[in-house]
Amino acid sequence: MNVSEWQRRLEKIFSIDGIVGRRLFEVLDAEKAYGIHIDETYHGHLYLTNSFFDFYIETIQKAVEWTRQHGWPNNLRYYSYSVLYSITNFKSFRAADTLFMNGYPYDGYSLLRDLKDRAIFLGAVIHKFTNFSLLMGVEGIEPISRENMKTIIAKRRREETRIHDLMIGKKSGLRPEIVAQLERWEKLFNEEVHGSKFTLAEVGMEWMKGAGALHLEPMPIESGMAMYMTHASEVGWLLTRTLPFLQPEVNAFGEDWKSKYDVLDESFRFMIQSLQKLGKEIATSFIYFVDNKFSFPVGLHYSE
Repeated sequence: MNVSEWQRRLEKIFSIDGIVGRRLFEVLDAEKAYGIHIDETYHGHLYLTNSFFDFYIETIQKAVEWTRQHGWPNNLRYYSYSVLYSITNFKSFRAADTLFMNGYPYDGYSLLRDLKDRAIFLGAVIHKFTNFSLLMGVEGIEPISRENMKTIIAKRRREETRIHDLMIGKKSGLRPEIVAQLERWEKLFNEEVHGSKFTLAEVGMEWMKGAGALHLEPMPIESGMAMYMTHASEVGWLLTRTLPFLQPEVNAFGEDWKSKYDVLDESFRFMIQSLQKLGKEIATSFIYFVDNKFSFPVGLHYSE
């Protein structure tokens, strides 16, 4: 079978009215309707999220422009890596938000798990609990090759575990009740990442009880949307707190940028405080965590 025959067979077997994948149209329509529902309903979330993405883009642009004018800092070996790390975080967050806006909030939420970890690691770098070389697992390894890749992966995993414990676990210095709350917060991410348990429950539990219809297409269900939006705000706040670290020197991005940062930071706090007022215990613990582990000196800029 050549490529043309392979394609023609798919077209013959799976065409309806001359269209391959015709049954998918209803799902595509539902995805579009889901996004419209969010646009029309959750203005606060959209304002905050779009402000965050806009500011993130501006920050990356300023970092690239600074290096265009001044060159890459010779004495800062991993500055370019920090920029790439931040760009990767932006793309991952956009992927999560795109899933959410198309009707898959728990899949978007599962992507936030890795972003949460990356933010914590970046916070540890800023505190100088670790560095990028240690986090990559390449510290002391020369040359880096396929032959020592197993060693690199093992070193990276050990360092991630160590840093996680220092930032959010039992060696963090946080109060035990805060650590316990944050541990439950993290376990929720794992429940979706490993087995899509929240998606499974939302899709089929009511149907299995005979109390609802079974839908292949996404439906705007409050619990899923609320879960994604809450945790997107949390992770967005953590990443926002790390953005000044991209400045190669003090106030490299200017006063206007700093003013926008302050407004965005205050806006994330306002969002999490609104959950606190609703009696969400994790909101209180999360604010405490941010104030203790993501509180950095005035004039924060990149350093090694």
